[in-house]
Amino acid sequence: MLRFDGSPVRGATPRWSLRREVAITVRLNADNIWVASLPPLLFTLTAALRFELSGFDLAVALLQGLVWSLLFIYVFDTANQAGGSQEDHTNKPYRPIPSGLVTPEGMWRRSYVSSAIFVALSAFLSPVTCIAAIVWVATVQVTHHLLRPRHYRFWKPVTTWVGAIAQLAGAWAIAHPLDDVGWYWTVVIATMFIIPLPIEDVRDMAGDEQSGRVTYPLRYGAAPVRRWFVVMMAVWPVVAYLLLFQGSGASSAAALTAAALMAALCWPTAVLTGVRDTYSRNRLAYKLYSFVHVVLVGCAVLLLS
Repeated sequence: MLRFDGSPVRGATPRWSLRREVAITVRLNADNIWVASLPPLLFTLTAALRFELSGFDLAVALLQGLVWSLLFIYVFDTANQAGGSQEDHTNKPYRPIPSGLVTPEGMWRRSYVSSAIFVALSAFLSPVTCIAAIVWVATVQVTHHLLRPRHYRFWKPVTTWVGAIAQLAGAWAIAHPLDDVGWYWTVVIATMFIIPLPIEDVRDMAGDEQSGRVTYPLRYGAAPVRRWFVVMMAVWPVVAYLLLFQGSGASSAAALTAAALMAALCWPTAVLTGVRDTYSRNRLAYKLYSFVHVVLVGCAVLLLS
């Protein structure tokens, strides 16, 4: 077995160590795994299909994209939970540190090791992917070691925007070098992602206040943030159509289909968020928005390939 800080004790077996590490990883990534791993994988698929990779090359690109995307979120979650364990004891007690599976020190070690592996792997994939990995690792470490919780509402949108760009650009470049279209979609999607994102902090107000984070809901109130989110969800299908779908080069029917799909997700999300203000509904709002983001990235597969 292992101690809670991750160091081995006498009598440990590889099988038990691996099983425990899997348990830690499952709890570590439970909240973010699909919203963080699917967009880069979908962008790798988009680039692969757009530039007509097939057969073995397509399978290799997708496998590389999958591993890269999982490491991308692992690098973030290890640092985020090592530095934010106080909040997790209130908001997310099922995570590895509050549940006693590992200490913050053990989680920091995982962060450093996974960051080194992530950059080393990226160096073999493409220059842009390697740069994206370095930018992401640097952003994560600066965020959790140097930036102050009381300035959270100022730096969170910036670091998230940088991360979204690194994630999508790095994933695209796994299959093919970024062209102008890939860069444009990367920047627009990353920007669209961060604008309604303060809805995430409405669900976590108790833990954020305890840890000293000054979020938009804590500074300005939850109601204005919720109203902003509702408005954004109402206009998001139109924004996506005008900025991305219409000029994608796909047929009008395909562009309108993508816009209709976005509307079918965004408008019910706006209604569900607007009609009731409860903890469970605010959690649902963020989950639905995460799905909206994944589908927006998925529209690239439909329109660009």
